[in-house]
This record gives sequence, C-alpha cells and structure tokens, in this order.
Amino acid sequence: MISPMRITPFLLVLATLVLSACSGPKVLTKRGMELQNAGLTKQAAEMYYQALRKKPGYLDAMVGLRSSGQGVIDGSLGEFQRAAMDGNREQAIKSYEEMTAYAKRIAIVNVDLIIPATVTSDYENLLDDHLIELDEQGHQQLEKEDFAGAAATFQEILRLDADFGDAKTLLAVAQAEPEYRAGTALMADQAHRGAHEAFTRVLGFDKNYKDAASLRDQVLKDGKFNVAILNFESSSRDRDVALELRSGMQNALIQSTDPFIGVVDRTQRDEIIAEQQLSISGISDEQVEVGGLAGAKAMLSGAILMYTSETGSPLSTMRPGFRKYFKEVRDDEGKTKKVAAFAPVQYMLHTRSTEVILKYELKLVSTETSEVLMSKVEEVRASDQVEFATSQVEAGMLYPARSNGEVNRSGKSQMTQLLNARRELMPASTMRNQLLQEATRKGTRQVESFLNAHIK
Repeated sequence: MISPMRITPFLLVLATLVLSACSGPKVLTKRGMELQNAGLTKQAAEMYYQALRKKPGYLDAMVGLRSSGQGVIDGSLGEFQRAAMDGNREQAIKSYEEMTAYAKRIAIVNVDLIIPATVTSDYENLLDDHLIELDEQGHQQLEKEDFAGAAATFQEILRLDADFGDAKTLLAVAQAEPEYRAGTALMADQAHRGAHEAFTRVLGFDKNYKDAASLRDQVLKDGKFNVAILNFESSSRDRDVALELRSGMQNALIQSTDPFIGVVDRTQRDEIIAEQQLSISGISDEQVEVGGLAGAKAMLSGAILMYTSETGSPLSTMRPGFRKYFKEVRDDEGKTKKVAAFAPVQYMLHTRSTEVILKYELKLVSTETSEVLMSKVEEVRASDQVEFATSQVEAGMLYPARSNGEVNRSGKSQMTQLLNARRELMPASTMRNQLLQEATRKGTRQVESFLNAHIK
C-alpha cells in the first residue's frame, strides 16, 4: 500500500499541471508560492513561468520566478561541479547545457537567471578537453573501420562545436565509405538499382567523394532499360483513342521517376522497325535478335480491344410532394395568426446516365529474344449521372412525401438540391479525356511496376 507521504509529491505535481492549464496568473502565482514553501522549487518556478506567460510583467510572479528559478540553476550548478570534480566531463557538459537551456527559456518572460562566469569558463575548458578526446576516439574508430561508431562520434563533436577541426570531413567519410563499398560490391554483381541507390547516398554525404559520381553514371548507363513504343492497334473508328493512349503513355514513361526507364525517340524506333522489317501486329511472333539497336531493350505495343460509349434514355417519373404555404387562423382569443400548411402537389424526377468503357491490351516484347516480357489486358470505365427535379413550386417551398403519404419535413434540403441540381450530362469529350487519363495512369503503372521488378 502506498503511504500518504509518498503519494503527496505526485499529487502536487499533478495539481501543478492541471492548474497551469485552467487558472489565471494570480492563482498560478499563489500556487507557486505554496510549492516553493513546500520545497518543490522546480514546480514552483513552473507555476510562476506559466503565470508570466499569461500576464507578462506580473510583479509577484517575476519575483517568485527569479527566486525559485535561480534555485533550479543553483541545483544544476551543484551537479555540474560534482561531475567536473569526478572527471566525468560528459555529464558535466550535459548539466551545463541543461542549465543554459533552462535560463534561456526563463528569459522569454524577461526574468534573467545568473550563471557565474567562473562556471562558464570551467565549462569551456572541459569542453575543449572533451572535444580533443572525442576527436581521438573518432580517428581510432575510423582506423578500425567502425564507421557507425565514428559517425556518431563526429556528429557529437559537431553538435558541441560546428567548426571543430576536420570533423565535418571525417563525418562525411564515416558515412560515405560504407555506402561506397556497398555500391561497388553491388556494381560488381550487376545489381544496378542497389548500386545506384548506394552511390546516391554517398553523394548525399559528399558530392565529390572519390569517383562515386562517375560510378553512379556508369551504373545508370549499364542498367538503363530503353523502351521503344510502337503505334497502338485499333479499328479505324477508334484510331484517335489509340493515338491518344499511346501518346499519353509515352509522355508518362518519359517523365517516369524511375531513372532506369528510358524511352527511345520516334526516329530511332522507326529505324529499328525498318531494319528488322517488323510489323506492329506481328512483333511478338518474330524470332529475331535486335538487341542494342538504338539502345532499345524492349518494344511496347498496344491494342484497343473495345471502346464503347452508352447513354441511357432519359427517365422521368411523377412523384408526390407537398407545397408549403401559410394560412390565417384565429386562436382561442379570436386573434388572427399565420400558420404553415401543406397542400399536395406533384413534381417530376428526371434521371439519365452515361458510361464509357475502354478495354485495351499492352505487350512488352524483348528486342533481343522476341520473348513476351509482359502482357496485360486492362479495362477502365468512366460514368456520369444526372438526377434533378422540376416543379412549378419554387425551391424551399417544396417537400417530398414519405412512403406513407405524409409530409417529409426533413426532406426539404434534399428536395431543394434536386430542384437546383445539374441537368446536363458531362460532355462526351470530357468523359473521353477522363477515361484516357485513367487508362494512361493504369497502363503506365503496369509497365513501371514490371520494369521495376525486371531491372536489377
């Protein structure tokens, strides 16, 4: 069982947190005094601080914070001096940093706390010795090829002194060298993607590190997978659809964020086809070897399998509703007043829909072996529907009827929306553009996904 004496400090701290959130400066200051009298200096200082955040310049809180805050500083001074005497430079530096950070925070409310100049001088001497020790440690870690340890050491040095010696250069070495070695090993194994990523990380640490830049360029050159895009097959009726889909996919692949995917330009593509006498429709059946021509490793062909656009006939139905109006009635005292009433009416509900469907095939064929690397059939749809109401009753005064024939008072907003709803279907050109954009995105994702897995 927890004794009352042990739980009291916890309750005081909890009360401090709750109080600072919902009390005014006077209450916070009073609470700070109580905590200070109870010996809870740090909690008292926080109360005074919160009071001054709510009311800058509040004298009683400033006096209390100067006293209690200085008490917090003095406690940290004791920790600093003990650590320094024990030769624990790391702990002494940590205590000094906490002390200065606290003084800086309190200065926000215009209360200055004193850190003796002698303490600052002692800290600077400790810091110099500590930095020299860390520097020696970092060099030893590099010699032992403990790159992770060296990186952590030099990062700590730079945190303490951003301009210390050659710490920046050595940190870059500690971070870049293991990635450089990983990149060269992956390059030897022809793991182009992994090598490219490793060299990219190297250059992020040091853009001039060894020959990482030229090695990354070489890896990209060796692993580049260029694709020549053929014309997409279609019926004469759907020729424009085929042209737009092919053009959209070509542009999307040109702009691909995958650095290993390239697109052979039209002139080079035509040279490949002319030299090998390949037909667009028969390329996958030809057993030819055309690897290396214009750098294309594969040809992407496509075919429009189906393109339909169907618009349903307009459907109009008579629906029961109510018109709201006001009538005059006399109350029990004979006074006339206006009350709402509802008269049965009818309104017309109109609906119409359209749908466009595109089904197409994509085929990626190796120019080296004529092997079909990828074959996908995709289908995309775009649809639109309009639903609106017409009535001689103005919007805001027309209510729908419930299934039991009563007034649906809660349906007023929905009824108004129907009366003001869009009445024309989306233009066919807009539907077509939406469909082709989705087909382009979907097809490009398929090609990129395949090549991402295919290119090592």
